[in-house]
Amino acid sequence: MQILIKSVHFKAGSDLEQFAIDKIDKLSALNSRIVRAHVTLSLEPGGNPENKSCEILLSLPGEDPFLKKTAGSFEEAISQAVVALEKVLRRMKPR
Repeated sequence: MQILIKSVHFKAGSDLEQFAIDKIDKLSALNSRIVRAHVTLSLEPGGNPENKSCEILLSLPGEDPFLKKTAGSFEEAISQAVVALEKVLRRMKPR
């Protein structure tokens, strides 16, 4: 699986990128057909302290699940997005 990370309005550190890669790599255990994961980390406008968002788009044959989560830290947003995508992938799993 190829993981592409893009940061908008800030420069993501290597530790944050590695955290995202480690979390998203776990999704391949649920669905081995994941081709690519596009991760976009951005700062939301406004004075809200929970302004850090994570968008994840998975490329799968047939479907491309997309999810966006916003939290107080990028690590928390990534974790919430991965947990939600795990649920989506479990629902998509053929029975």
